[in-house]
Amino acid sequence: MSAKTFLRLSACAAAAGLLSACATVCGVDASGAVEIVAAPDANGASATAVDVVVARDERAADALAALPASTYFSTRDQILRDNPDGVDVTGWEIAPGQSVGPDSVSFPCGVEAVFVFASYAGPGAHRAQLPDLDGVRVTLGPRDFDVAQ
Repeated sequence: MSAKTFLRLSACAAAAGLLSACATVCGVDASGAVEIVAAPDANGASATAVDVVVARDERAADALAALPASTYFSTRDQILRDNPDGVDVTGWEIAPGQSVGPDSVSFPCGVEAVFVFASYAGPGAHRAQLPDLDGVRVTLGPRDFDVAQ
């Protein structure tokens, strides 16, 4: 094997090692599939906004963990402006009886926490923190939602 070939193979092996290291230090699994199923009477038979929110740092994760969905949705634009590199959002608007997905969702390495927020009209937190994004199924019911993985 020539020195040039050896150097190329060594560089490829080093790059592969760096990429696999990123996958092991990310913390929360930052890719997966999200399915949303709305019952016919979901949210009092009204459309429901559902956001999957990824926090990239501990400060953003702590702030999001303390918010009920009503506050999150009313301040979402400001949250995104205040945390341009700290928060990512993927969202859907779901009508009663509608199903969406499973939709592929992925975010770059460096995820601190993952949340689901749903815009229910009634009182309640309407927020869930997920261990990862592996096979998430959100079921929208009349007064709140359930998450299964």
